[in-house]
Amino acid sequence: MSDTPPPRRPSTAAQELIASKAVALLWDHPLRDVTVKMIMEGTGLSRPSFYLHFNSIADLIEGRLAELEQVMIGATLQWLSSTDDDPETLRSALRGLIEVVVENGATFRAIAEAATLDARLAKTWGDFMGQWDAAVAARIRVGQELGYFADVDPEWTAFAVNRMDSTVLIEAFGRKPQQDPDTILETIFQIWQRTLYTSK
Repeated sequence: MSDTPPPRRPSTAAQELIASKAVALLWDHPLRDVTVKMIMEGTGLSRPSFYLHFNSIADLIEGRLAELEQVMIGATLQWLSSTDDDPETLRSALRGLIEVVVENGATFRAIAEAATLDARLAKTWGDFMGQWDAAVAARIRVGQELGYFADVDPEWTAFAVNRMDSTVLIEAFGRKPQQDPDTILETIFQIWQRTLYTSK
């Protein structure tokens, strides 16, 4: 069986309704406990309707993660693609990440937890994190070449700060009640800034 999920059908109102119900369930249930029956209850759709739009719950969750990744890229692109030495660009990027996780924390928590038990989702989560590692490492190299980032190993530093972010953000926003976003932003920003910037 291929690790790559089959292409999803074009988005429809029913598909969005099903996905929204699944995501809502994740606030109160681990992914392993969510069933198609639970998802379809209260939607006004039949259980077989689920399979018109998704091959499995894992397929649904992988699709949702891919959508969120695009939002996160948009929120962080200014810093990832910049060459300036202003840490406030980094702060803005981290704020954008936090806004995405505040709204979708249960989805990130569910995937990260399920990845410890499910090989397919482990690969999905690993690929997701790996792409961020590569992007941050590339940005670190740019800052080092321009002389305003510390002499750190780009790959391992990217790995470290990204794993810190994922752990902290999931812990802070993966369940309700959530923590204060401003406190979390300042915490992770200070760590990024002191790790990377040499003169700020």
